[in-house]
Amino acid sequence: MLSSLDRLARHLCFPVLILMASIVNVAGADNDMSPVVSLRCMSTVFAPYVIEKNGVVSGVDVDVVKEIGRRLHIDIEIGIKPWVRLETEIESGNEQCAFAYFRTSARQAYMDFTNVPLHITSYTLFTQADRVLNYRQLTDINGFVVGINRGFKTTPEFETAVRRGDVKEFRVEQEEQSFQMLNAKRVDAVLTNYFVGAYQIKQLGYTNVVPLFPPLDSTPAYLTFSKQAGLDDLVTLFDSALYEILIDGTYQRIFDRYTKVTSSPSAE
Repeated sequence: MLSSLDRLARHLCFPVLILMASIVNVAGADNDMSPVVSLRCMSTVFAPYVIEKNGVVSGVDVDVVKEIGRRLHIDIEIGIKPWVRLETEIESGNEQCAFAYFRTSARQAYMDFTNVPLHITSYTLFTQADRVLNYRQLTDINGFVVGINRGFKTTPEFETAVRRGDVKEFRVEQEEQSFQMLNAKRVDAVLTNYFVGAYQIKQLGYTNVVPLFPPLDSTPAYLTFSKQAGLDDLVTLFDSALYEILIDGTYQRIFDRYTKVTSSPSAE
């Protein structure tokens, strides 16, 4: 069963990070009492949250995780793997830590989730500006082929539309690829995190690609630990450090370094 925080976040976007952090009980955590001094934590390219350029990994989530490590005196090594492979290795215990994953009942069997999310994903469709002039709901794009990052979990509404054959999904390895296909009219739309889409449009210089409002849904994405690694004691410590990062303005400063997009669309 998903927590009440997850259900709340489905109707709110970026500002809810502060609210969620304030709800979670993180008082009393001692940043000097980490049971580990080093940690390997993996993710996949998902700009602006995770960026890989010339072998250097950066991004909003990357910098936040590194700042958590600094405050907890943990040397955190960050690496990149594809989503599907990474989740399999977290389940088997071959990897200790990963970010950022949506909380699901299935994943809770093999992942220990932090309670404070790293970011909120607002599931947003992007398409060419002249394709959908009066978009209000998913049925308005019936017949579309939609590009989606392989391993990116979509919404129940979208999954139902795919099963019914109302829309078709085309899975890609990276977000940049899906937007390039959209620009070339090889897919009709892209479904992704709002900030990820906005970042890609800016980086690729596509002035003809626009987001469709309202978003399909919103949900929090978390840092997780493999249950096989036995690192559940780190959850409270990471929650405490992330809470401080959100409250003292560090998170906003990190976010602003990577994008000038400062607000996401309402999910209402």
